Amino acid sequence: MELIDRHTSKILVLGLLICLAGASSIRLAALKAEEKPVAPNTAPKPADADESRPARPAPSAQEEIADPNQSPADPNTVNPENDNDIFEVKLSTLVMINEAYDRIFTPELITEDGRVKYGTLKRKRLDILTAQRELKDLNPAVLMTLSREQRIAFWINTYNFCTIELILRYYPIQPKWYMIIYPDNSIMQITGAWTREFFEIQQLEYTLQEIEQEYLLDRYKDPRICFALSNAAAGGPILRNEPYRADRLDAQLNDQVRKYLNTDKGMRWDKANNILYLSNIFQIHAETFLESDLADIKKFRDRKDTERVWLNFILPYLSEEDVRYLESGGCAIKFIDFDWHLNESP
Repeated sequence: MELIDRHTSKILVLGLLICLAGASSIRLAALKAEEKPVAPNTAPKPADADESRPARPAPSAQEEIADPNQSPADPNTVNPENDNDIFEVKLSTLVMINEAYDRIFTPELITEDGRVKYGTLKRKRLDILTAQRELKDLNPAVLMTLSREQRIAFWINTYNFCTIELILRYYPIQPKWYMIIYPDNSIMQITGAWTREFFEIQQLEYTLQEIEQEYLLDRYKDPRICFALSNAAAGGPILRNEPYRADRLDAQLNDQVRKYLNTDKGMRWDKANNILYLSNIFQIHAETFLESDLADIKKFRDRKDTERVWLNFILPYLSEEDVRYLESGGCAIKFIDFDWHLNESP
């Protein structure tokens, strides 16, 4: 009996060893299967793949992780991959605007005395539409790169373009019964012409008054600009039949003032009664004159401040005879009745 028990014990131990050995074999096979290399991808390369081109190196840590202390990007550059960018910096936009202005401010459409062929422009609107589209998409960063003279020329041209575009919106202008003090075809028949009619520039909406004040008169304080901005009226400044240009801006502005003062709507003398008549443009823009360098000229100091700056302003544009007459003193200043008829050419 004791001998049988010994044999039984040996058999049980042997069976246990066989089971353990089998389990180890199975585990080893599983580990080898996990370490088996994956077969290379045998899919064909695209037809335009360049086998000779070296592989692009992996980005460095500096490229992958932005340095939080690095200076911000140039504000005049825009990342084309950034979907949040409202604008795309394109100098071609400004070029297209200026080219459109070249085709609008021409002798074919604007006479020498500043009268506009609105009927022709109404029928041929391609250049108007081009300027509208490009002004809307213009990036402010483009204007920031311009010189002082280039910005002034741009905003004068844009103001005059917007004035023309405003008239075309309502042309032919229909009179309102309650505006009987103004001519039937006057810009004054358009409600809020300077304050409630909007023009899309740089993805924003501007009025004529905002362009005039914020981008021109308040910023540059040059009274000559007042005589370059068209108000679409026969009595107003003469609209040039050419765009303003940076390289000729000073000469163009002086020519504007001289031409306007040489008309009866700009200035006239009544020496018999010792009266100087001026356009009420001087009165409307009195603050612009007072805030200019004219206020520092020490002449006509016995006059009111407004009269002093007005006389100092017109002095360089007068003949020697008129300068002597003005400096002799005593003439009164009165204003010319303004002609609000549309500056329209048949």
